[in-house]
Amino acid sequence: MSLNGFMLIGPGKVLAYLRDDLSRASESLVIVGPWLDDYFADQVVLASPSELDARAIVREEEQMDPEAWQRTSAALSIFAAKWTDFKARTQSRLHAKFLCIDDKILYLGSANWYRYSLEKSFELVLRGPKNEIVGFDEELERLWRNAADLKVQQNSRKSNKSIAKGIDYEIIDPIAQKALKENPKAFVLRRN
Repeated sequence: MSLNGFMLIGPGKVLAYLRDDLSRASESLVIVGPWLDDYFADQVVLASPSELDARAIVREEEQMDPEAWQRTSAALSIFAAKWTDFKARTQSRLHAKFLCIDDKILYLGSANWYRYSLEKSFELVLRGPKNEIVGFDEELERLWRNAADLKVQQNSRKSNKSIAKGIDYEIIDPIAQKALKENPKAFVLRRN
């Protein structure tokens, strides 16, 4: 597999590229990631046209800490307010992180779709033509088909003039926390 059309986007730069690509979107948007936040959602809707066929897959509520679920729900509500046919689903143990614009431009990498991850974490994201990834469409369709429908309430905010604060800390994956508790020899390396 050749990825000649892909470029590597380093830490803190993903949103700039994403805003530019979203401003030229004309057909569709697919967002997949365990966690989202309202800051990310605000950035996406401010840059995007209203006519997109938009959908998202996130992790199940039971597999998130309460604040992460609250922020993810807020993000989905912002999307539902922007796109009337917005669809959302949940997938247990979801860890994949990608975003696809117009079924053409793919963002794929370690970044989660929330503020801390996009602005402060050392994340690497590849951006390029989706058609260079063999089997991507089939995998996305399988992921969507196996995910559970999620009813999303539209955002009740009166104005989009103020950008949400978002998640400004690193989320510790509850699945990893459980594994750490179950295995006393397991550990997580942290560098501050």
